[in-house]
Amino acid sequence: MQNLHKHWKLLMILTVIVGFLSIKGFPIALGALYLPVLFRVVKLQMNLSKGLINERDPQMFIKSNQKGVIISVVCCIAVTFILMKGISDFYAGLTGILGTLIAISPVTLVISIILYILSAIAVIQAVKLHFGNNKIVD
Repeated sequence: MQNLHKHWKLLMILTVIVGFLSIKGFPIALGALYLPVLFRVVKLQMNLSKGLINERDPQMFIKSNQKGVIISVVCCIAVTFILMKGISDFYAGLTGILGTLIAISPVTLVISIILYILSAIAVIQAVKLHFGNNKIVD
């Protein structure tokens, strides 16, 4: 798990592909597309704090945004299961290739959830590594 940061892009792409292929996992696929925003958010927060704080510690911003990533992962998984219950009749009515994807959806959905969690961990690790433990002093 320590070297996940090296593969965060691959994990994210796999999560999106498997999430969309599972049909029912499309909220997870969309959530995975949100993960790289963490890089921009931390950088933006550091730029906005310039002039307000003498010593800007990237870890402070990373830690607060890490909680947001965890919350978004939990919410995407919850939305996925809520939608599965709410539109199960729609899913049951799909035929052809979509019907086949729905039939294998339990397996692909579990895989996409695992990949999504690993992607979130990898992105957090990559952000920590990218910004390092350097404090920025004005």
